[in-house]
Amino acid sequence: MWSEFPAQKQVAELLYRSLKHNRLSHAYLFSGPKGAGKKKVAKHFAKAIFCLKQNGDSCGICKNCRLIEERNHFEVHWIEPERNIIRIKQVEDLQKKFSYRAAESSHKVYIMDEADKMNQEATNRMLKFLEEPPQGVVAILLTSRIQDILPTILSRCQIITFAAPSPEIIAKELEQAGVKPGLARAAAQIANDVEEARRLCETESFAQLRSLVIQLSEDILERGTYALVTIHDKFLKQEKATDKIDLFLDLFLLWFRDLLFFSLGKESQITNKDQMEPIQKQALRMSQRRLVDGMGTILVTKNRLTHYANLQLSLEDMVLRLQEG
Repeated sequence: MWSEFPAQKQVAELLYRSLKHNRLSHAYLFSGPKGAGKKKVAKHFAKAIFCLKQNGDSCGICKNCRLIEERNHFEVHWIEPERNIIRIKQVEDLQKKFSYRAAESSHKVYIMDEADKMNQEATNRMLKFLEEPPQGVVAILLTSRIQDILPTILSRCQIITFAAPSPEIIAKELEQAGVKPGLARAAAQIANDVEEARRLCETESFAQLRSLVIQLSEDILERGTYALVTIHDKFLKQEKATDKIDLFLDLFLLWFRDLLFFSLGKESQITNKDQMEPIQKQALRMSQRRLVDGMGTILVTKNRLTHYANLQLSLEDMVLRLQEG
């Protein structure tokens, strides 16, 4: 049912109405970040077109809905990159299939994932296909890089923009995939989409950096200048520390934000909920002003490093400033 897509309510409503009032376009382009649900919505849209029981929606249980779910429906075709490229032969094969008369319905649907991966020859052939669409054919092109789609292709499609998934949705998908809740919520706050968040969680250094942030914050409060030893031995000595600095500072900023949320009584907004004991312990020792200033210090450090400042000196300065409060 279209109600299964609350994060894309406007998209679902638009597609439902186009089906309900028999106003299907011959070509759609679903544009939005990875993890926004474009492929799931495209599959549901195809089901809704062919569903035997619903008008404008998918029942999910009829013969057609089940066949589309299994990618076995005769009139629904998928095109996906082969070795990161969509080639002309894939488009030609599709045209050949569509040259035959529809077997059971008046519609044929094709879904092209990562349409921005078409090479020049495939793009030219697709453009001709869109200019002269066969009767009853519905094209659904998916992309997370609309800037890489030719304007001539865009002009022949109804463009439907998908909103970026919220951190809550990203975290939920990661947890369903088996990621620990604490790591899932942290990655969801930092990453832009589900795929990026999943890649973060799959790296061993992500969990290590999160643990280092908690330890460093504790050392800043409890162990004085020893915190400089912590940042040197636990981070600066790491292989490719420069490549990890943005992630480290993002996690550090997230930690200070959680401390501030606890101090403000907004525990429901805390990201690192699996670390409530150290959050409570540290937050009670810092004033709200110190926490706000600390977040500013971390942001200044992050900005300084984007201008190629010395990594060791910048981190040492940050630690000392956080200790001063």
